[in-house]
Amino acid sequence: HQLNWYRFIGRVLGKALYEGILVDVSFAGFFLAKWLGKQSFLDDLASLDPELYQGLIFLKNYADLGTTRTVELKPGGSSIPVTKDNRLEYIYLVSYYRLTGQIKKQCDAFFEGLSEIIDPKWLRMFNQQELRILVGGAEEPIDVDDWRANSVYGGLFDENHPTVNMFWNVVESLDSQRRGQLLRFVTSCSRPPLLGFKELNPKFAIRDAGVDTSRLPTASTCIPLYSDEETMRKKLMHAINSGAGFDLS
Repeated sequence: HQLNWYRFIGRVLGKALYEGILVDVSFAGFFLAKWLGKQSFLDDLASLDPELYQGLIFLKNYADLGTTRTVELKPGGSSIPVTKDNRLEYIYLVSYYRLTGQIKKQCDAFFEGLSEIIDPKWLRMFNQQELRILVGGAEEPIDVDDWRANSVYGGLFDENHPTVNMFWNVVESLDSQRRGQLLRFVTSCSRPPLLGFKELNPKFAIRDAGVDTSRLPTASTCIPLYSDEETMRKKLMHAINSGAGFDLS
């Protein structure tokens, strides 16, 4: 049953890739390497288990091992002590177990689901960094002018409405972190679309939410007819810092 969840997550991520929808998640380097059919090595362990990685590096470079421990990493391994002579083999086997053996069933299920949507050969056109960007977007500043130029309006609002102008004034005054939080609140991802906001589907939309200024903005995005920028800022900050998503009102 648990493997079905991994398979389902693979399908969801494949669907997001197919539709060009960014996902606000950062996969570890060793896991992205698996997407590309590459083998994982000791250095990849740092992205999965930093403490174990540091311990194995210490073991690799330490001259006097002192006390020994035994592990069943290969047939009969429990009867083989870790020594100076075989410690490199031990390090390799521990790394392989953590990066591949221990999570093989879960990874196989995930990639089975992913491959139902995206042919793996297309993913192998990219390197790990390109694949990371393809899934979650690039860490780059949000272009507010581009965002505004590719927005649509509804209800009482148009691009020249006073409340709309107040909204964009507030957005322009935000630092990059706050802009990212706002974008995540309304699109579920804090990074802008790869080819600009013209590629955002559906378009970023703003419509009026009535005259009840006690209400917060919603992720739809619906904004009450606030009377001043300070109120707009306070309500917007409260909304994006609340940790809620598309149901906040």
